[in-house]
Amino acid sequence: MNSNKLIPILLGIALSSTTFTKIRFIGPIGIGELLLLLTAIFIIIQLTYNQKLYICEKSVKLVFLLYSFILLAFISNLFGAFNGTIEIINFRDTVALLIPIALILLVVHLPDYQNVLKKTAYHFYFFSHAYIYFCLIYLLVIHNFLYIDFFFYYSTRFSGLSLNPNQLALLTLILPIITLYLMSKKRISKYLGILNIVAVVWIGIKIESDALLLTWTLSLFIYSYVIFFKRLKFEKHVKVIVNIFVLSFLVSMLKIALDFFKSVSNSFDEVSNQSSIRYVLWENGLKAFTKSPLIGNGTKSQSGISSPFEGDEAHNTLIDLISMLGLFGLLVILLLFLWAIVNSRKNIYCLILLLQLLIFSNFHNVIRQPIIWFVLFILLLIDHQQKTTPSKIVNKIG
Repeated sequence: MNSNKLIPILLGIALSSTTFTKIRFIGPIGIGELLLLLTAIFIIIQLTYNQKLYICEKSVKLVFLLYSFILLAFISNLFGAFNGTIEIINFRDTVALLIPIALILLVVHLPDYQNVLKKTAYHFYFFSHAYIYFCLIYLLVIHNFLYIDFFFYYSTRFSGLSLNPNQLALLTLILPIITLYLMSKKRISKYLGILNIVAVVWIGIKIESDALLLTWTLSLFIYSYVIFFKRLKFEKHVKVIVNIFVLSFLVSMLKIALDFFKSVSNSFDEVSNQSSIRYVLWENGLKAFTKSPLIGNGTKSQSGISSPFEGDEAHNTLIDLISMLGLFGLLVILLLFLWAIVNSRKNIYCLILLLQLLIFSNFHNVIRQPIIWFVLFILLLIDHQQKTTPSKIVNKIG
């Protein structure tokens, strides 16, 4: 039974619109979040119409992990409220975490959920590029005649409809590799694909995000390396030489990274230095983690400039995650990522996409972003052999 055609359209547009954080109505609820809630209503109506909940082995495992994550978030918030590290009425981060999880819990019970997720990915891609071209037209044409400060972050970095340019950076981060994938499947022409990549990279440069440019550079190197090896048949000794060269390059990159952190440490007292501030946030985030290493301190940013628990992000997803949900929360996320890696191991584009998310997450907290969750869910669920059976627990609704 096919699901309502509006579901993937709404979901794709909603995911892209969650970056429109300058247009919010109350708390974390904006256009994207309202569209996600509307999508959830449509799915509930569809499930009611079907009168059955469909399940398969993989969806059962995913549902178990997600319910475990929700239960852990509830326990962490209770513990945090008891210890004063989170207000029990503070729902911002909790709502941001639960909306995409609750939505996927509904989606996986649709009989054609894989098809729904695939169509969602397409609608997300094309709506996101419509938004990118809107930004491009403004910067190349309208900006020369009419400056609108609303589209900029402190009048300098371009942020579009996002409060923070890094939210727009997250959207632009994943679009080029998706374009390359669609080009490889001949879903879009090479000319349109190249044009889309150029447009996204142009906007990415205007965002002025070092994390975005670094992630693009590293992923481009790895992608080029894999494609180069795939297309050319080398003798075994030549492959060894090339791999040694690549390993040397990566070691050099590691040395550069270590020198960077050393320079950050030396500039610890320079509060105006962005890297130094980030180092302080990382340190205080880790201090918050040590206060409750197993279950965390609640779903609220736990770092700070002066000390832990000031409500600031650590600007590192791993540190933010363990400070909020502890090692148990980290374990659930690691299992989801490992599952996605195993499921995508034969697809270079999916692996590069996961790599990009991992690199970018070292510089920003992305755990609250619905885009991240749905990229993960799509990589987990698409291309599984879907043999659905009516749920033995609930096979009738109402």
